[in-house]
Amino acid sequence: MIEKIAVIGCGWLGLPLAKSLVINSFFVNGSTTSIDKVSRIASNGIAPFLINLGLEKSGDDIQLFLDADLLIINIPPGRGTEQADDYEDKISALAKEIEKSTIKKVIFISSTSVYPDINDHVDETYEDKSESASAKRMLAAEEIIKSIPKIQSTIIRMAGLIGPNRHPGRFFSGKENIPSGLSPVNLIHLEDCIGVIEFVIENNLWDQTFNAAAPSHPLKTDFYDLASQKFNGKSAQFLQEEGSYKIVDSAKIISEGYQFKHPDLMKWLLQNPQN
Repeated sequence: MIEKIAVIGCGWLGLPLAKSLVINSFFVNGSTTSIDKVSRIASNGIAPFLINLGLEKSGDDIQLFLDADLLIINIPPGRGTEQADDYEDKISALAKEIEKSTIKKVIFISSTSVYPDINDHVDETYEDKSESASAKRMLAAEEIIKSIPKIQSTIIRMAGLIGPNRHPGRFFSGKENIPSGLSPVNLIHLEDCIGVIEFVIENNLWDQTFNAAAPSHPLKTDFYDLASQKFNGKSAQFLQEEGSYKIVDSAKIISEGYQFKHPDLMKWLLQNPQN
């Protein structure tokens, strides 16, 4: 039985997730690498920890943070080359700490970027993976987590994240001749990110891999032009070409009974212009 959950990485997704878990009566530990965010975490009923997984581990005692039943790992590789290059080392170091802790279950937040652009649908059974450096790092991290002894782990591969402070209209607003306008999008709203994670916990869906992307996949030219106009009134002009793409299939989590809160991305845009 899961009573206490540790969320490592209380950022754009992690903090709202931790807050939702508290509302649902779980005891929650939450971590950050920024001392400025500690008070914000604590103000939401979450036990705050300052955790840095770098080569020079610093901050609070990680074993105190890992004094829980379930760990949710939500730490992306980072955008800087140096941050990205030591990602596997950080995940490996975390895995060793998990082995020494009370943690029995792990949810690892991965990315649908691990799939290559094949101009077709991809689901969790698709074996060929992207050859990009970022995809290889993420796949290596998945394997590290899955290989931790005596731990049940589930991988959730999230599509592009949208929601509060991540409005899709900010990406292409006012730009012209943007390539691949006839390619479909793979996105998921914050509320569904949290929804899928909580669904996995509630239904004990362990030792599995799930895609998490909204079931609708509008064309870039339609979606981002509307998003740009809703965001600040500026159009986004795409080239009417297909380009390389993939359509991320979330049928597996839907077959388990999950119902997306925002399944229709165009409808979401029309109803919620700014979030």
